[in-house]
Formats: sequence, structure tokens, C-alpha cells
Amino acid sequence: MTALLLDEMYPPALARQLRERGHDVLAALDLEVGLSSRSDEDALAWATRHQRCVVTENVRDFARLAPQMPHAGIILVSARRFPRTRSGLARLLDALDGVLATKSVPTPDSVAWLGSPE
Repeated sequence: MTALLLDEMYPPALARQLRERGHDVLAALDLEVGLSSRSDEDALAWATRHQRCVVTENVRDFARLAPQMPHAGIILVSARRFPRTRSGLARLLDALDGVLATKSVPTPDSVAWLGSPE
């Protein structure tokens, strides 16, 4: 599975940039997705129905949900390593591009860190 859903802390522009690089990526804040202000459970269920791995820095909540709900995979992101600044989002873009290009997205019901957690 190589499709991603970016959690709502990430701007739709990041998903668009990944699509421009040839990847199947949507953002929770994309209007057609309709997940703005929805619960983490709703976001994970939506991603599962659409066979998308969730990318999030909401480690506490998604680490709690992962064993409780079936899912299509979760990529945890360190906010310290990839802050939501211009340079941090650029590094995140490149890191996700690398994960997608090498098809190293977590398998269903597994969780992986993007790079090493800090």
C-alpha cells in the first residue's frame, strides 16, 4: 500500500506537492476528504476504508488507537525532527517522498516512525 492520508496538522499544500511528485496522497484538510475537526478515530477509520496509511505527529493518540482499531498503517512523525516550519515541512516532504518512492510504507496494522523518534 502506498497511499497516504496526512493528518490535520499538515497543510493540504504538502499533499499537493507529494502528488506533484507522483504519489497518491491526500490531506485530512482537503475539502473533498472532509475530515477537518473530526476525531482521530474518524480519521483512522476513513483512512482504513480508503486503504491509506495515516501520517501524524499526534503520537500519543494514534499509538493508543493503533492496537484498538484495524488500520492501513500509521507513520509517526517527530515534531522536533520535522517541525511545521518552512524548512521542517520541506524536510518532511523529502522524507515522505523517499518512503513512498521505496514503497517502505508500514503494512496494515503496523506503526513506524519516520526516521528515528527524538
